[in-house]
Amino acid sequence: MQAPPDSLSAFTQPAMIRAAEVWAAPRQPQRIDGQKRGSPTCQRLALPSLATGLVGFAVCNPKRPSRRRQRRLSRCVLRATKAEASKLVICFDFDGVVCDSVDESSTAAWKHARDLWPLVSTLGDSPQPFLDPMRLVRPVIETGWENTLIIRMLADANLVEAQSQKGEAESASLLCKDILAGWEQLRDEKVRELKLDVQGLIKGFGEVRDKWMAEDLKSWFGTNRAYDRVPDVIIQMLSSGAEVFVITTKQKRFAEALLQDFGIKLPAGHVFALEDGPKTEVLKSLLARAEYREKNFHFIEDKLGTLRKVLKDPDLKTVKLHLASWGYCTKNDIDEVTDGLDVNLLHRSDLETPTGHAGAHAKPRQSLGVSEPWL
Repeated sequence: MQAPPDSLSAFTQPAMIRAAEVWAAPRQPQRIDGQKRGSPTCQRLALPSLATGLVGFAVCNPKRPSRRRQRRLSRCVLRATKAEASKLVICFDFDGVVCDSVDESSTAAWKHARDLWPLVSTLGDSPQPFLDPMRLVRPVIETGWENTLIIRMLADANLVEAQSQKGEAESASLLCKDILAGWEQLRDEKVRELKLDVQGLIKGFGEVRDKWMAEDLKSWFGTNRAYDRVPDVIIQMLSSGAEVFVITTKQKRFAEALLQDFGIKLPAGHVFALEDGPKTEVLKSLLARAEYREKNFHFIEDKLGTLRKVLKDPDLKTVKLHLASWGYCTKNDIDEVTDGLDVNLLHRSDLETPTGHAGAHAKPRQSLGVSEPWL
């Protein structure tokens, strides 16, 4: 009798290999039938449950299944996933969901502020003192130009000197709390006080980024970091047949440059940016497309205020909403979602394994539309 194969690599049938490449991913060790998951003789158990019949038989039974059966079951694995994915339209916010851009936007805002107000000495000689406070207040920022305004407000609070003087440090900390508590009112008051033109700020902020990219593209890319595994999940969604969009308040040329740098190739017309209007209107336009009328919509966003706007719009009631817990949201935002708001609290692990339960006393997590892991 032929001995059982030592590993999945013994099965060289092309369809087997494709199934393993699509589905294989690191998992927590578990013992199944006395064997440790991930061990050489149990490689197939890293595949999702849909493939159990295929690889469980191959590893645990000394009789190898026929090649015809291997091919047929492998195709079933791939078809089941693509069938689920083909019913989905998944819309991602960009900053705070795909990309951690706060250091880049803060540095660009500091450069912009220096251009606008060269005589304001409290802006200092480096953006470094502003980076931590800007990360703290990032949850309330909706569009890039607002960063410039906050940099100016922090400079007016003498943030640079505050690092060495306790009293001024407390003043800067209080300002951050005020910004988090009532940014829209503070923003509008500051725009009037400084007699600023918002469209001019948008244009100027973009020009600062353009100049930075032209002079030192490597450092610009370097201050924008993709969240771990998120690009991998998006790429897998696309390859599985899901429709994936990015809806952002970033200017389009910058979002597209970063998506390309992250290795994400979206179809033409699948990036909606600042130039395309409010996110709620973009979602409505996608829902109205005839080719998407039978599909399930998911919107992943890290700004709870934006999700509230979607919730309030009756035309968007069919969109399943997810708060990206890894992004620029606050503990209060997470608590509000956990306490019963009709928004799912999404963790990065849920992108990879999009089903499960949030805990013994919490509401169940919504699925992202597939029964098996994306990765």
